[in-house]
Amino acid sequence: MVALTAMSTTATTRRSFLGAAAPALAGRAPAYQRPARPNVVLIMSDEQRWDTIGADGCPWMITPNLDRLGRQGVIFSNAYCASPVCVGSRAAFQYGLYPPGTGVYHNGNRWDGSRDWMWSLREAGYHCCAIGKNHYVPFETKASAWHERVIVENKNGAAPFQDDWDRFLKPHGIPRPPLRYERIGRKAFRERFGAHTWEWAPETHSDFFTGDRAVDWIRRYNRREPFLLWVGFPGPHTPIDPVKQYADRYAGRRLPAVVGSRKELDGKPWEQRKQFEYWHLDDNDDGIWLSDSTPEKNQRLRAHYYGNISMIDEKVGEILGVLERKGVLDNTLVVFTSDHGNMLVDHALFVKWSGYEASIRVPLLVWYPKRFPGGRRTPRLTQIFDVAPALLEEAGAAVPEGRHWQSCARFLRRQEPEPERKYVYAAVGKSRQCPSMFSVVRSRDHKYVYYHDSESRELYDLRRDPNELKNLVFDPEYRAAAEEYEKVRRRWMDRRGAA
Repeated sequence: MVALTAMSTTATTRRSFLGAAAPALAGRAPAYQRPARPNVVLIMSDEQRWDTIGADGCPWMITPNLDRLGRQGVIFSNAYCASPVCVGSRAAFQYGLYPPGTGVYHNGNRWDGSRDWMWSLREAGYHCCAIGKNHYVPFETKASAWHERVIVENKNGAAPFQDDWDRFLKPHGIPRPPLRYERIGRKAFRERFGAHTWEWAPETHSDFFTGDRAVDWIRRYNRREPFLLWVGFPGPHTPIDPVKQYADRYAGRRLPAVVGSRKELDGKPWEQRKQFEYWHLDDNDDGIWLSDSTPEKNQRLRAHYYGNISMIDEKVGEILGVLERKGVLDNTLVVFTSDHGNMLVDHALFVKWSGYEASIRVPLLVWYPKRFPGGRRTPRLTQIFDVAPALLEEAGAAVPEGRHWQSCARFLRRQEPEPERKYVYAAVGKSRQCPSMFSVVRSRDHKYVYYHDSESRELYDLRRDPNELKNLVFDPEYRAAAEEYEKVRRRWMDRRGAA
């Protein structure tokens, strides 16, 4: 484990926080030599839903740097995670396997990165560094492919061990944020409706800390081999707590209204009502009392959520800037995505643990103009791990066999494209927040959700009902469609190895 003690590139941080430049690397390193093979930068935010990139048709968003990646690169507008929960999704992405192949369905399942496709890059001679959130279980695993790690875990509560963000905060007398309702009082906590602001210096926020470490690592990198850099931003995962000035940017902007309402729960699986009730518990940092929902509170919540994304966007811009100043940006392949979404009170739900678009559909941007012609926005159905074979091929690394991805390498190179996926899939296990395990099959036209621990089912006609308001699974007109999707789902659940 390597803890990098670097400063933000912002003038505020240089002046006010650490007060002195970060220490130089020990020993004399050779001058940096540009590698022939591309560097790879994988950026994954946490809990960022699909409709949060300006260039992807979301004009309410302030994301100039992500817009740059999208406009000069390729935007996958229909990209899906394989599990609407952090650990399940990350294991699927890094292994290139669906949950039936990884065995990782929820946050309690163990995984350590020992079989992930990052090993192919390491074995091909890449120097591999992970900064931020990987979310291994256990979190401090040593089995992963990384030569270096800077670990930042969840923003809320106490980490199960002291991570590098803790070590950064402690000398300055800043505690890792405890449960907010304990600190500010239950009434004030409830009134905030899940929308908080960061209470300390901006540069101490976990997303700024992560971005600053990544910028400094790139600046100081001086090895001859190309690098793989993972940047795992902890936000905009709950608690939704941006620096106030970033939330303020969205004040007065026309933001999307909530989709659906509490009344909708009457026609949906009982599991969703149980999830609605969960968010009223006062023993977690995410409780928002959904029954208090009003248009004003919903808009304020979204302004804070979008503000956290704008913070991440700013750090993405600094990462691109340091790559450019180092003279390697044009030889760097950049991917931006997220592990899952956030309901933001759509359908009277919050955070993830559902099969709705807001929970399983995520941003996916791929930028490498040198080899991947840009300026494209595609609606093709894509699992986010489908980009892995393209990255490995460009790096001259072996593409592991027996994975569930469907490569989009030819599509990215604008060659004769691979056939589009007919379906994308997701699954999540039973937990305190998720009363029943469920699995999802989504085609261009329909979505089918099967609950493993009950008789609940969902089927939506996305052509007529893109907002997924009317559950048609028991409608006689859709009986044949439901039966066909159930056959597809069963075949998918049986896939443990090769696609």
